[in-house]
Order: sequence, then C-alpha cells, then structure tokens
Amino acid sequence: MSDSAAVIVEKAKAWIAQQDRIPMPEDWMGRYELSDAEVDAMIDAKFIIFALVISGQLTVIAAKPGSGKTSVMMREAQNAVKAGYRVMYVNMDCGAADVKYWHALAKVGCFRMITPHFAGAGGVNTWLRGLSDMADSDYDLSDLLIVIDTLKKIADLMNKSRMKTLMNLLRALTAKGATVVCLAHCNKHRDASGKLIFEGVGDVEADCDNLIYLESEKDHDGIRTVSTEPSDKVRGVFAPRSWKIHPDRTVEPLDCFVDVKATTEAMLQRERDETTIEVIQDGIRAGHNKRVDLLDHATEHKISKREFDAVIKRYCQGHTDAKTVPLWRNEKQFRDNANYYTLLDSAQ
Repeated sequence: MSDSAAVIVEKAKAWIAQQDRIPMPEDWMGRYELSDAEVDAMIDAKFIIFALVISGQLTVIAAKPGSGKTSVMMREAQNAVKAGYRVMYVNMDCGAADVKYWHALAKVGCFRMITPHFAGAGGVNTWLRGLSDMADSDYDLSDLLIVIDTLKKIADLMNKSRMKTLMNLLRALTAKGATVVCLAHCNKHRDASGKLIFEGVGDVEADCDNLIYLESEKDHDGIRTVSTEPSDKVRGVFAPRSWKIHPDRTVEPLDCFVDVKATTEAMLQRERDETTIEVIQDGIRAGHNKRVDLLDHATEHKISKREFDAVIKRYCQGHTDAKTVPLWRNEKQFRDNANYYTLLDSAQ
C-alpha cells in the first residue's frame, strides 16, 4: 500500500472512530441498516422450493381467488419432500368435492394433507392450540415445512390484534427451525401502479420474511399461466418463475419466465382502447390514410386528439411494447412530408 493510500485509510479510521464518539442527528436511521451477516443471508438463502420458499423463513404467497395458487403449491410440495423435508399441507380452502383429488395428490407426493375444518378433526381452533404447543416444545423443526392454505381460514385478516397473535405464533415456529408458507388472497382491485394488493392488515407484510405475489391468466384453451411477482418485502434473491396449469389440473413448471402481468396489462389496455381502435381502423379502410385526415375522422367520432395520439402510437408497428400486437404501420411520404397509415395484414 502506498504512503498516500495508507494516510487515507488512517484518516478514514479516525473519522469512523470520531463518529462512534460523537452522536449525530441521523444516528437513529442506523436501526434500518442491514448488517453484513443479513446481506450475506439474503444472497446465500437456502431454497427448499426453487425461487419460492426459503428454509426457516415465513413466506406469504398471495394471489387473486382462482389464480391457481393451491395447484402450484401442491405440485411444488413434492419437491420439498424430495429435498428431505417433512411436509404438512394444511388445506382449509377445499370443499368435500375436491378433497379426494387433493388427498390423492398428497399421497403421490409423499406428504400429508391436513384438513382441520372438516367434522371430526377437532376444528381449526383445536389445531391452532396444537400448533402453539409445538412452538413451545423443545423439538427441532428444521426439516419441517408447514403450508397453510389459506391464511384467512385461521384468522380475521382485518383484525390487527388477532393477526399479530397469529404471526407471533408462526414466527415462534420458524424460531424452532420450521419453514412456514401461508397462502393468501389479494384485493379485487390493484393499486395505482397496477400492482396486486394483499388482502389484510399491513402487519402481515411487516411480520413475514417474504411476500410473493402470483400473477395469473387463462387462455382460450383453458390453460392457466401463473408467474411470481416478488413484492418489496423479501429476504432473499428470488428468480422469476412460471407454471402452466392444464384443464385436467396437471401443473407444468416452465423453463422460461412468462411475464403474465405485462400480458394482462396489455389485454386490459386493449379493452380500454377498443372504441378508438375501431374508429381508426374504419378511417384507414375508408381512405383516410394521411394522419391529419385520420385525426379529423376520429374527431368526428368524438375521439379527443390526446386519445388519438396515444392509440395511434401504441399500436403502430415499431412503436409497440413487447406484449402489444401492432395493428398498423406508418410511412412518411416525401411528396408532402406527411405520415400515412396502412393496416397490417393481421388487422385487415
């Protein structure tokens, strides 16, 4: 190390030591600073289920009702068994018509499906007391994975006190080494930025280690695509994952991530733009190819210039994003330096 570098290091050490001795007004923010050990733990986290469940942590996986979260987790629970974990899948969201199917799937996957909500099993409250006894025991639970499907079946998600008590119980289990996964629901509507919103009090997100959302869409053949969308609250590096759920309920993990959220957003945008699209297409078919003429045509049909400008660009070949299907192309004519639009073959 050169003399100048050594001097810089010594000055830095002296400055750090000085900060330790002299309280500064911003010191309170230090409680939000991650330690080196915490950062290393995030990077080196051990996944029981690849890119979905981390060993020894409390994970909440949330999706809209009917999005396929149970199908995905029942399929992925088999991988946890293969990794050497005992899996208890607590399914309180299935009815009598489906219990036989899920029970058989658990048998195939070599894990146990628990249904405390059915008569004769003692009920959910009795099961929760048993869970509390296990958390108070001296057992090492480091090879145990508990999946709770769904969270709202064991507590009122809008009751802060009850949810706090429940989350403390689940935390106590992870302190014993257990891994806990809770499936949950999202609100019907998204936030202003289009993101899914967890259905329940904020304490759940605050008290869990990871909150993972599942985006889902079904095509015309009845095949559902499900993809992960990690929230800002994660304690690990989660690679994106996707699955396909076929009409016969078989789940197919995909090698490549499918951006379901982007596809859904493009579909919803297309629905909002449909009226303007039809007016523009009709105008082009009628020979209003020049931009100024096409705008006049749109204005006659009560389409604002702002709406016209947005839609004409959004579906123009070469300007669309990856998930938006272009409907027309734009060519500049040298004779009048004007933009002319023609329909693509797919939109004829």
